Amino acid sequence: RPRRSATFLFRRSPRPTSTSLVPEEVLIASSSSIRLSMSTESEPVAKRQKIQGVSAGEEVPLYRGEGLFAVNKPLEWTSNDVVSYIRGILERDARSRGAKVVKPGRRRKKGVVKVGHGGTLDPLASGVLVIGVGSGTKELQTFLSGSKRYRAGVKLGFETETLDMEGNVTDTKPFDHVSLESIQHCIPNSFTGEIMQVPPIYSALRKNGKKLYEEARAGKTASELGIEARKVHIYDLKLRPTNEKGEGLPCFGLDVECGGGTYIRSLVRDLGRELDTCATMTSLVRTQQAQFLLDDTLDKDDLNADAIYAAIDKTNAVLRTGLKGEKDDDTN
Repeated sequence: RPRRSATFLFRRSPRPTSTSLVPEEVLIASSSSIRLSMSTESEPVAKRQKIQGVSAGEEVPLYRGEGLFAVNKPLEWTSNDVVSYIRGILERDARSRGAKVVKPGRRRKKGVVKVGHGGTLDPLASGVLVIGVGSGTKELQTFLSGSKRYRAGVKLGFETETLDMEGNVTDTKPFDHVSLESIQHCIPNSFTGEIMQVPPIYSALRKNGKKLYEEARAGKTASELGIEARKVHIYDLKLRPTNEKGEGLPCFGLDVECGGGTYIRSLVRDLGRELDTCATMTSLVRTQQAQFLLDDTLDKDDLNADAIYAAIDKTNAVLRTGLKGEKDDDTN
């Protein structure tokens, strides 16, 4: 007998009745129609690739954009908390697009979502924190040493172990002799330009291979550790008659523009001692870092993948415009 071409019969039965099951419809499908039905299973992947502008077979990119943007760091968050939070957002976005994502590891590079920050802010500080994504992490070193602006709240009469409101009080002194005029007179004479500053013992700086705050928690003092003074640069220092809550003496505020490595807590401590009293920093907001202003930052509640990539695109556009302007100036 001649061989018949292979066919497959698919029978779909009607709803069962009380009497019998009667076939109502017979569907005949060729092997080519089976291949067609199998190809439709890959439609979701094909659609994702079309949306992302990726050809079939190409690897889905890990990022939608790479570069820099800035966030308003929340109070009580460490700078690394912010980095981890943003990395999680971008990892989830990458996975939703079909990209291969792996967790950071010593030997893992491919598939790791790279996120970093451009200068630590203390947990009790808020304000501008520059974030690098992907290739943008290579540009962060510039921001560590660049100029920054801060607004600090200060209170006279006491000093704490951490030099802010987090630590225990270690010293108290009278402050009735201090006036706004005496503070204003002290500022330009001793606290602008290049000055020597001893970093706080509660800081992430290292001494003999250990972080200072670890030594402090172990009970060691600044004098025991022999923390050395460092050169820092204060470009501008302005007195504000009230603090962030509108309170006057013994409270006041400071607007500071400084170089990298400057500790505002130490600046406040030294100012208090110069005034023959004690002083502690009660609040700190970084208002500017390089071209990034506080008004241009993303708040925590606004952080999502779309907003982050839009902010990166905006920064990249500004940087391209700046570079074009520099080239135009060179040709004139």
